[in-house]
Amino acid sequence: MDVLGSLPLQFQPGEGWEYSAATDVLARLCEVISGQRFGDFLQQRVLGPLGMVDTGYVLRADPRPRFSALYGAANAADPLGPGLVRLEHSPYPGAWLEPRPRQSGTGGLFTSLPDMLALLRSLLPGGPRLLKDATLAEAMRNQLAPAQCVQFPGDGPAAHIGRQPRFGFGLAGAVTLAPHALGGEDSVGELQWGGLAGTHWWIAPRAGLAGAFMTHRLMAFWHPCWFEFKRRAHALHGRPG
Repeated sequence: MDVLGSLPLQFQPGEGWEYSAATDVLARLCEVISGQRFGDFLQQRVLGPLGMVDTGYVLRADPRPRFSALYGAANAADPLGPGLVRLEHSPYPGAWLEPRPRQSGTGGLFTSLPDMLALLRSLLPGGPRLLKDATLAEAMRNQLAPAQCVQFPGDGPAAHIGRQPRFGFGLAGAVTLAPHALGGEDSVGELQWGGLAGTHWWIAPRAGLAGAFMTHRLMAFWHPCWFEFKRRAHALHGRPG
């Protein structure tokens, strides 16, 4: 945080939105306010209450055989291209096997599909709510100014995603502002986000539907296959019986 605080701003607060290390700042704030390490804070406030037993920063010995391998595109210059290779030591050798000094708010947690679904249920009406209704409503409401949208840096690992004018950003993820070919006409108002390693989730408040897509494929965030998966889930949900 000392180093981050010394860097110049990309733009003044409120004048733009760009994917960044902002969640690391929030994690550090949690540590300062609670007096706990971020992982302990998560365990006490989120993971424990929701029964998320497979989520953490350090992988215990007993669930290691269930830990999925990570894959990436055969051609690193074409992250969405055909062909996959197994990434044995990503993001670095021994990740998740022993405690590390830094517990990031941006990345580093592992989880499972049941744990992800438990978290999503807590964000749906009737779920085991951790947040107040007003807080959840703000999390799902676009917080950006009218001319702003989700944007990824042009020189980062997600540069191929670029600027996304149909997506604003709430307090918990991207908010769909306008229908688009991949998302469908009924996607306006959806909350969603994902990670570079291929886990992607969404909540559709109007449909009362949520889902998680877990591929363990590097750079699968907003991959066309995810939009197809979501489209089919909506279609199945709309069927009678």
